[in-house]
Amino acid sequence: MFAVPAILLLFERKWRFVLAFFSVYLVSVFGFEYLKTIEAGLAFSLVVSTMMIVSHMMPITIVLYYVMMSTKVNEFLAAMARMHVPNKVTIPLAVMARFFPTVFDEAHAIGNAMRMRGIRLFSLRTLANPFSILEYRLVPLLVSVTKISDELSIAAVTRGLSPETKRTCVANVGFRVQDLIVFVYCLLVVVCYVFPGLTGNLLAR
Repeated sequence: MFAVPAILLLFERKWRFVLAFFSVYLVSVFGFEYLKTIEAGLAFSLVVSTMMIVSHMMPITIVLYYVMMSTKVNEFLAAMARMHVPNKVTIPLAVMARFFPTVFDEAHAIGNAMRMRGIRLFSLRTLANPFSILEYRLVPLLVSVTKISDELSIAAVTRGLSPETKRTCVANVGFRVQDLIVFVYCLLVVVCYVFPGLTGNLLAR
């Protein structure tokens, strides 16, 4: 399942992101498998538990990243409408799809502003006073997040997003051959995971 979004991201030329993600994923998966039976104290158990959580969450995270990076909001809304998904579900998802990229851009802008003032994440000033990171980075980000959420809500209302309104869209969406291939592949992976005995019998035959 991890291979599907990784290959799709390679088509988007996200080579470094896929390489970094895949490396961390392999280290987490194999590290957890080989270290889970070893008992070496609380700190070691926390490291192994972190590997387990990362190995389970990274496939979901990379799928979410690909969807947010490659799908426009109007295309997403049009696709959900074609599948007859209620607006009460699609509208919060559409707002969320615009929220996280905006927050990441704002965090990057805050980091640039702090570096222009000589305040870096790993510097003598922040190492001497670790709580200064809260003042210089997190507090401006939290204030910006509040403003961003209000602006996105206003933008959604301005564009006519409401549970009772049926929107039109000029985006051409549909279920194509490549979508069918990915769907069948994911379905086979799920079947192989849920029914491993059946899969083994079929391979044996």
